[in-house]
Amino acid sequence: MKFDVKEIIGCYRKLIYKSIRRDREKQIIECLSCEKDAGFNIRKVEYRKTYQKIKKQYTEIRVHKLWSTRIGEYIVRYLRAVEDSEVNVKSGILDLFVLSDCVNHNTRLSKIMGRNIHIVDETNVDIWMYILTHFPKVELIKYWNTYSIKRNDRLRNSIDTAQYFKLTESEEGEGQYKKKLMELQREFVCALSRDATYLATILPALDCSYHDYRDSDINKTKRAADYLLKKGIPMVRMGRYVLHKANFNNCIDYANQYYDELMDIVLMRDCKFFIGDPNGLALLPMVMNRPVALKNWVPVFSNAESFPYNPHNLYIFKKYYLISENRFLTIKEMMQIDKKIKRGKYDGHLYEKYGIEVVENSEEEILDLVMEMNSRIDGEWIETAEEIELQEKYKTIYREWCRQQNYKESEIINFNIGIMFLKKNLFLLEDERR
Repeated sequence: MKFDVKEIIGCYRKLIYKSIRRDREKQIIECLSCEKDAGFNIRKVEYRKTYQKIKKQYTEIRVHKLWSTRIGEYIVRYLRAVEDSEVNVKSGILDLFVLSDCVNHNTRLSKIMGRNIHIVDETNVDIWMYILTHFPKVELIKYWNTYSIKRNDRLRNSIDTAQYFKLTESEEGEGQYKKKLMELQREFVCALSRDATYLATILPALDCSYHDYRDSDINKTKRAADYLLKKGIPMVRMGRYVLHKANFNNCIDYANQYYDELMDIVLMRDCKFFIGDPNGLALLPMVMNRPVALKNWVPVFSNAESFPYNPHNLYIFKKYYLISENRFLTIKEMMQIDKKIKRGKYDGHLYEKYGIEVVENSEEEILDLVMEMNSRIDGEWIETAEEIELQEKYKTIYREWCRQQNYKESEIINFNIGIMFLKKNLFLLEDERR
């Protein structure tokens, strides 16, 4: 009998939260599989061998829920899961992860993750049902919600995280073949602009307009693409379910013409660097050890994601325009606005309440950022004493703010600020403008 994974997971959760019977763990295990045909008996020999192998290696199995509605949250939870699993295995503990209530952004990515952690899905639910039924010590409820919260509690280096996203020889061959079809046999840059279309498509029942202040227009990367063209470097516009087409030269509009789950991974891993807005997909090149240049960072001074460290990473941010006084705010003034926005759980509608217009980075600012990033990677960037001093002045103000907000080290942005952006907006470093 064909089973429905969603139905299984739904039954699993229902029993966890509503069952009060003493044998509820046995019931939960039984709900991991609906298959009752003879095929199960045929495979039982294989299941027994796997069971004996696991029993020999482990003394306890812990079952966890692994879920998210967005790819960035998914990756952060996955990193915590794989790191914890590596520690626990030394104590004879096997961590098992059930994809529950998970909007599966990319099935190829989940397959790669499944090589580093034990994931229950529609392909292996029966063998895990057999193992859990027979294993002497199984914790099904105690650790279920261990990864329900996206925690920014760990410092990571992108060199270390890259090991958890390796492809097989077959996947490498497929990826390189598809790159050849896209004529990407030389250096290229991946670009991304966030818009509301993706969330509106995958979560149509939810009103996500409170995120719209984070959006930007891909066509504002046109001047950057022109610069890269002179360097012989094509730009690849990433994404899925996007609002605007990339209407400029030297840009392969992958999101509208070539989208492919495997190529999301291959292109982000193989690009010279990534230029884009700080959203979930931007985390993918970071964890695969590619340099990223983030534009349109907002909220500017909120606590950050668990972004792995890479010495080349840069960022610039959206500026706050105070409508009543016809001026941009300084960094210290922006910090006070962000403090209010944080209390409002980052609802973008609050900017309007406080009389603030959130201003997207200009084409010139994005061009400066791309030029700086490309030059730094090529070893051609030479910082002046003035630029070093400005960078340190900005970091001092930023670090002091983080200290006052009691941010953990893992919640602090560890990128350099784009120095051309800072030099052209020196007013940002003032205490206040009048």
